[in-house]
Amino acid sequence: MIRKHPRAISLDLLNKMERSDRHPDHLLNNSFKQYQHLTPIDRAFLTELTYGVLRWRNRLDWMIGHFSKIPFEKIEPEMINILRLGFYQLFYLTKTPTSAAVNEAVELAKKSRGKGGGGFVNAILRAALREGEGVPYPDPHRDPALHVAVLQSHPVWLVQRWIKELGVEETLRICAANNRIPALTLRTNTLKIKRADLLEALKEKGLNSTPTLFSDEGVLLKEGPPVSELPFMKEGLFTIQDEASQLVTLLLDPKPGEKVLDACAAPGGKTTHIAQKMQNQGEIYAFDLHQKKLRLIEEGCRRLGIKIVKTRVGDAGHSLPVPGGMAFDRVLADVPCSGFGTLRRNPDLKWRKDDKDIARLSQLQCSILKNLSEYVREEGVLVYSTCTVFHEENESVVERFLAEHQEFELDPSVEVLPENGRLLIKKGYLKTFPPPDEMDGFFVARLKKKS
Repeated sequence: MIRKHPRAISLDLLNKMERSDRHPDHLLNNSFKQYQHLTPIDRAFLTELTYGVLRWRNRLDWMIGHFSKIPFEKIEPEMINILRLGFYQLFYLTKTPTSAAVNEAVELAKKSRGKGGGGFVNAILRAALREGEGVPYPDPHRDPALHVAVLQSHPVWLVQRWIKELGVEETLRICAANNRIPALTLRTNTLKIKRADLLEALKEKGLNSTPTLFSDEGVLLKEGPPVSELPFMKEGLFTIQDEASQLVTLLLDPKPGEKVLDACAAPGGKTTHIAQKMQNQGEIYAFDLHQKKLRLIEEGCRRLGIKIVKTRVGDAGHSLPVPGGMAFDRVLADVPCSGFGTLRRNPDLKWRKDDKDIARLSQLQCSILKNLSEYVREEGVLVYSTCTVFHEENESVVERFLAEHQEFELDPSVEVLPENGRLLIKKGYLKTFPPPDEMDGFFVARLKKKS
């Protein structure tokens, strides 16, 4: 069995993410399987290191640049990741002994670039320890965008955009919220248990659980165990789903016995929620591009006791293999997007995507929405949703669609939402950005086909 320290594994993962678009969660799960010697504490430390560096990368890089005699852009990528790990432990993990953080970073550098690499890392980390947190940051008066981008570790282009739209103070609040580790949000499986009973059962297990404010099926779990150790998970009494994501299905408002099309369905959180709302009665066609992802939906359905979902491989932007002539009562277009409403959970997105991706995705989203509209019956409902926050991927897509498809109209239908959820309807759309506490940033438009 190969044995590696969590710091060395984290370095491997960060290096892999520099070279590919692989999600940190997938890489971490693979590492847990590969390095079976890791204890639960080791796994938690590995996760904290990896996500912590991703979350605070911009600020860490500024600090490295301040203490390094070599210009930052000339430092090799692997050495930068070693330094990021070292700085994160020194300034963000107060329970980690400084000697361990420095010594382990130096050893990693020696393995990568020999004695010279170890000396380089040692000199920078020792200088940082001597000076402490007295690093000069960009002047907030001269360049407020750069100041926020460095201090709150976000890309400059994103901060500039938010400052223009929302102002400096609101941008600061949003960036600070993005850097907080979110509580785990569950969705009660109402096919098996009521939310009140699930809350009571979790409390009996000693877990700090509270009902969500906007979704009437959500449960917030603070300071819980790792997901794999959650009680009642295997029994299918709940699934993990952000509260904002739960509101998408509430606005779709599916009914028992209906035919529903979920065109971009994996990993299946909304698919199974639709089935709950239909009380396991009717038909749901769940499509995704890859068979492997469809298996995630099928596994979720088995665990939750759902029997009405038919999974199919299909591209939502093109003709789908549905039974000939079938029209659907409800169609969900939960389209691929830049994901910038989920930065709390996916800090890697800050460094992997930029404004060019937004323009490219907007075209794809328009294509998908246009294609899926053809499957909606008269007086049927088409819901468009994203987990991003940009006008080009949200309002612009819907407005363009409505201008080109007079047979559809915007239909807010706030009455289908719980009372608190109705407060999130803004100009006919459901929007959770800027986000309330403990919610991701989502956009949802409910469209109705005229008779």
